[in-house]
Amino acid sequence: MHTGQTIREAFAGASSFLRDRGSDSPEFEAELLLRRLLGLNRTQLFMKMADAFPADVTLEWDKWLARRAEGEPIQYIVGDQEFYGRVYEVNSSVLIPRPETELLVEGVLQEGKSLFGDEEVWIAEVGTGSGCISISLVLEAPNWTVTTVDLSSEALGVARRNAASYDVLERVEFMQGNLVEPLISKKDRFQIFVSNPPYISSDEMLGLEKQVRSFEPHLALHGGSDGLDPYRLLCGDLCSWPNLRLVAFEIGASQGSEVERLVQSIPGMSKTEIRQDYAGLDRMVFGWRHV
Repeated sequence: MHTGQTIREAFAGASSFLRDRGSDSPEFEAELLLRRLLGLNRTQLFMKMADAFPADVTLEWDKWLARRAEGEPIQYIVGDQEFYGRVYEVNSSVLIPRPETELLVEGVLQEGKSLFGDEEVWIAEVGTGSGCISISLVLEAPNWTVTTVDLSSEALGVARRNAASYDVLERVEFMQGNLVEPLISKKDRFQIFVSNPPYISSDEMLGLEKQVRSFEPHLALHGGSDGLDPYRLLCGDLCSWPNLRLVAFEIGASQGSEVERLVQSIPGMSKTEIRQDYAGLDRMVFGWRHV
């Protein structure tokens, strides 16, 4: 990139570069990256279009564009993603939070509050990732405490930083381990279980778009040959949790009836429900249990 150009020229150059590299929305992406690089909101950016492009960020700008041209998600380049009205640090050791998962959080909050009112509630979560589910739950429900588990120490590092930034480290406990193993000694305390586990099958992994397949952590995506392994293991373990009242899973769009059947196999289940996402696809299974 040559020096002495204006911000407008940098924007135009980036848009055409990203278009040539196959971006579906090159102007949107160039504007977003430029705003984040320069620390400007939309209005400020448009007011400064005629200004000189700052020489001290030229190198970083070229790096960002090269990363995006390779297919790396914008969220990893700028280092964060919004979820449930708050901003979370993300990097390539955690999945990028999706809007569909906001519906899972909303459902757990709604059903949990209708079951327990203002009582103290203990929640277990498997698959911490960025921490966006557990942190959202404790921020929206002041009497709730979450214990959350992830296999990846890198993911837990990101989640702890996110929890610290929202000042909820005292109400979210982070544990490293596989599925519910770290929770077994405390299983008597939990009333709600929530998880967005890896649910993509081996075949589907091959067909994922490049920016997911090549950049997001496979550990958080791949759910075994048919994508259902984590649900089988989790529902098997949950059979022995004495005080569990609500189970909530995010699922793949073709997994509703299978996961619902697994949730129904937990003793004491009185009702189960498959819920849809914004696109009308099956995306969650909820189960209510008598104790």
